Amino acid sequence: MITQLETNSNVQPIHHHTPSRHEPNQIPYTASHNYEPVIPKAGQPTLITIQINKNQTEKRIKKFDLVHEKLMHVIIVSEDLSYFSHIHPIFDDNEGKFTVFHQFPATGKYKIWVDFKPKNGNQTLVTFKLDNMIGNAYKPTYITKGRQFIKQVDKDHKVKLIIPKEIKSNKVINIEFVILDQNSKPITNLTPLMGAGDHSVIINSNLKEFLHVHPNEEVSSSWKGGPAITFSTVFPYPGLYKVWGQFQHQNEVVTADFVLEVT
Repeated sequence: MITQLETNSNVQPIHHHTPSRHEPNQIPYTASHNYEPVIPKAGQPTLITIQINKNQTEKRIKKFDLVHEKLMHVIIVSEDLSYFSHIHPIFDDNEGKFTVFHQFPATGKYKIWVDFKPKNGNQTLVTFKLDNMIGNAYKPTYITKGRQFIKQVDKDHKVKLIIPKEIKSNKVINIEFVILDQNSKPITNLTPLMGAGDHSVIINSNLKEFLHVHPNEEVSSSWKGGPAITFSTVFPYPGLYKVWGQFQHQNEVVTADFVLEVT
């Protein structure tokens, strides 16, 4: 079960392998966070500190279970979904605090999702908002319906997205990434990224729906895969969504993003 925890924002559903929505019976945790400097400056490193406490006793939690080989996953996106980062804080088990330096590329508003699992507890998703930054004014460019489904994502990789002709909400949808080299030849030596062939994050245009999905195929540490990676998910509502797929090739993380329209 995955508990949803609200912290200064709406809490979103999180999905793994088999899509499902979970409603918490009670909230067993509280989360606090701070930035240093208190008001982050665009283009400069910001120290993010996150602390998880037991709700009833306020006792700081110091033991966590791994979730896809990490104690905590942090997803950061800008309000217009033009910026995406998937990072992993360092845990100090003496202090019971997670810390990570992050450089926000521009001013504007950001939303941050934090995914963790206290030892023997429920996997939990927390959201924070960052609305105040120092730097030059930033004008958001909001997403529009996607029309390009093959992209050169870096100098060595192209990624093609294969989707149904129509993506309907509340239906199980199969989505396939095809990873190619710069000459459009299939790549067949992908290696596991945090224990999976792919990590995909899907967020809708108003930042209220969050889906974290992985391929249908389970992989071992010796897995070599590609070019096709397929996952299944359910889009809860109609609208525009942005999907980021992340893969590992030759020890480098390849990230591709596409905009999908759901009816």
